[in-house]
Amino acid sequence: MNPQVSAFIEMLKATIPADAPKMWQLTPQQAREQSERFFAPFNAGGPRMADVRDLRVPGRGGEIPARLYVPRNAEVASPGLLYLHGGGFVIGSISTHDRLARELAERLGARVLSLGYGLAPEHPYPQGLDDCVDSARWLSAHGEELGMHPGRLLIGGDSAGANLSAATLLRLRDEGSPLRFKAAILLYGRFTTGETESLRGWGDRELILSRRQMRWFSEAYTGAGAPASGPYLAPIEADLRGLPPAILVVGTLDPLLSDSQLFAAALQKAGVPAELHVYEDGIHAFLQIPAFDLTRDALDKIAAFGRRTSGVPETQ
Repeated sequence: MNPQVSAFIEMLKATIPADAPKMWQLTPQQAREQSERFFAPFNAGGPRMADVRDLRVPGRGGEIPARLYVPRNAEVASPGLLYLHGGGFVIGSISTHDRLARELAERLGARVLSLGYGLAPEHPYPQGLDDCVDSARWLSAHGEELGMHPGRLLIGGDSAGANLSAATLLRLRDEGSPLRFKAAILLYGRFTTGETESLRGWGDRELILSRRQMRWFSEAYTGAGAPASGPYLAPIEADLRGLPPAILVVGTLDPLLSDSQLFAAALQKAGVPAELHVYEDGIHAFLQIPAFDLTRDALDKIAAFGRRTSGVPETQ
């Protein structure tokens, strides 16, 4: 196994008591607090921004919190990235993904708007997705006010945020909104609702993400009245024609490995340019662990893709 990943796994075993409650045994609020504590050390350091400020985006359900990151290398009218954090639709926040947002901002030379969409179960499907769709429409119309070039917008996210990114693009297209986003950055997302090869092979392992934890997330997100599936829950079921180019990143030590492989193939079959990068021994959420060499390599590949699709010269 990759020695850095192996050392990380051993660290987890040493610091998490064997009798500690599992995430699905906690309340959603307790799980969120646990997630904030877990990721806090990994958010230290990293790129310094020229400006970071919190703002509110108007949405059908009320104002949506967001944070704008402006890197020091941003042009006057820079590319813009709408970033949707992961966390199974239940946990995660702008804060848990602060370092990743800063890394993406600097490497892409883009202003990043990280969104605090509504979390389940308090905001079950489709409320969180509605927040993302409303924010995407707002950014398409008002990105210039934030210093973003309207013709150089990107959308992306990790895990649940990758699902929401794909679903947002589908909703925009299906509801008749112009697709202003030039590309999608999809990091170890969940694009299906059924059993996949990697899920079956994962068994009862618990490494950042487990099958039982995924069921807990899903039950909270869909609630009692939502459909069991459909294109905005499982984007692989959608007609994907006309979506913008995408980059997908995933690791082999991730129960969602097959999701990225299947979705990349589905995009390509629909005529959508899609590049897939699979990292040996990459765990779920590895892009939030800055010490990994594979994290830096993945960020480099994302940056090259994002710069190319948003029209930023490689030499910048």
